Amino acid sequence: MRRSQAPSIRRAAKRGASATELEPAKNVASLEMQWGTSGGYKGFRPQKYNDGENPLKNKRIFLVLWRKQSNKKHKTWTGNGTLEVTATKATLKDETGKLMDVLTCFKQDTIQEDALLEIGMRDVEIQVELRTADECISQRSEEIENWYRQQEDSTGMVSVLNETVRKLPRPMNILKKPKRSSEFKCDVVVAAAPPIKLNEYICMLAPAELQCQSMQLLADYCQDLEMQQFCGTEDVFEIAQQICDHPVLLRHIEHQHVVSEALLPHMPPWQEMGLYDSAKFEFVHLMLDNLVIAQDERCAIVANSQSCLDIIIGYCQSWDISYVQIEDSFQADSFNRACSNGAKEPKVALLLASYLSQMHLASCKYVMLYNFSARSQIRHLLAADARIYTLITAGCFEEWQFQQHLGLFNGSESLMDALKLRENVTHQSQILVDWDRWQPPFSEEFLQEVFLLIDLPSLKYVYSKQHEGRLANLLD
Repeated sequence: MRRSQAPSIRRAAKRGASATELEPAKNVASLEMQWGTSGGYKGFRPQKYNDGENPLKNKRIFLVLWRKQSNKKHKTWTGNGTLEVTATKATLKDETGKLMDVLTCFKQDTIQEDALLEIGMRDVEIQVELRTADECISQRSEEIENWYRQQEDSTGMVSVLNETVRKLPRPMNILKKPKRSSEFKCDVVVAAAPPIKLNEYICMLAPAELQCQSMQLLADYCQDLEMQQFCGTEDVFEIAQQICDHPVLLRHIEHQHVVSEALLPHMPPWQEMGLYDSAKFEFVHLMLDNLVIAQDERCAIVANSQSCLDIIIGYCQSWDISYVQIEDSFQADSFNRACSNGAKEPKVALLLASYLSQMHLASCKYVMLYNFSARSQIRHLLAADARIYTLITAGCFEEWQFQQHLGLFNGSESLMDALKLRENVTHQSQILVDWDRWQPPFSEEFLQEVFLLIDLPSLKYVYSKQHEGRLANLLD
C-alpha cells in the first residue's frame, strides 16, 4: 500500500555504521544523484543486508500494524511496518523502511506478539516476530520493492532509477535543521495597514556531533598564525557558516585548501551524512513532517543560499512533500491563490533572502528562517498572526555572529574568538530582557503550543516575543 501520511516526527538513531563505499566504476550517476543537491535523495532506499550479516544481532524485529491515535469509535489500521527492538529503544518503520518514531522508555517484556503499544502519536499492534535471518532478508526485499513502487507512484514514471543508480548506497539516516533582536532597525516604510500580531521564536539549537567536530578541526587549524595569513578571515567565516548550515555543504567549496587539508580527511563521505548532522536541518525536517504532512499546514522557509534550499528541496522530493521555490511576486501570488482556493499543492514555499523585498505570503502562518540575517528582510513576507522560527546553531560561530548583532562584542575580537566553542553567552547576557526565555526541561505543553509537536531534541533555548502593531514597525 502507498503511505500518504506522516513521516517521522521523532529523532532517528545517530549514525551507527558507514555506508558501502561507492565503486569508481559505478560513479556514473548524474550530479543530481550526489549528496548536497536537490536530487540527492532519489537514491535513498532501504539497503540490502550484506552477505553474512546477521539482521538479528543484538535486536529483535517484529511485523506490526500502525495507525494514528484518534477518538473515533470505529478505527482501522493505516499501514503496516516493522518494529526493531534493541536494549535501549524500539524503532517503528513503515512498509518502505522509513523511520516513523522511536520509543526509548519501555519494558522488554511488553514487546511481544499481539501486544498493543503507543509509540509517539500512533497505536501499534505487534503481529509476528521475525526469528530467522531469511525472514528478515525477505522482509527487507519487500521494503525495497515498496520503496520503488512509492517512487513510481509519486513521479508517475516506471523505473526512474536505472539499475546502476539503484545500487548506490543509502546513508544511515538520509540527511545526518540566525536572528536579530528587538534593537534591529530597518528603514523600509510601508503605507498604513491594519495592526497585526506576529509571534517570533528565536531557537538556539545544540550543534550536532559532526558540526562540533568540524568546528573544532577548523579552530585547531587556524590556531597557527601562518594559516590565518594563508587563508583569509572571510574564507574561514564562509567555511564556518557552511558547517552551521550543514557540513555536507562543504562539498561545494572542497577545493579550498582549509577544507581539503584540515576537514575532509576527518569527515565521513558526503553520502554518509544525514538528517542529524545539522541541528538546523533536523529542526526543519521535524517541522515539515509535523506541520505539512501530519497537520496539512503550509509553511515558508527562507535561506541565504541556494545550496541550503537545495538540500531542503531534496528532502521534499524524497518524501513527496509538495513545494515551490518562489523567485518573484507572480509566483508568490500563485502560492497565495492556491492557499485561498484550498488547493492541496504546493504546501511549502522556499525563498532566498535576496528575493524577499516585495513578496507577501498572505496565508502562510509558519515561517522558518534558516539564517538569522534574513530576519530584517521578511516584513513584507509575513501574514497576520504568523509564527516566525529563527534558527541559530548555538555555542559556535553562528551564535557569535548573533551576539555581534546584539552588541555583545566591541568589534576587536580575533578570528579565534569567532571560532572557539562557547557556552550560553547569549542566554547569560541581559541583552534580550524584553523577550521571554525558555530553557530545558521543556514541558510538552510548551512544545505543543509553540511548535505543534513535542519532540525537538536539539532545542537548547528559546526566546519568544509577540510583536503587535503595523507591519512597517514590526520586527524593529
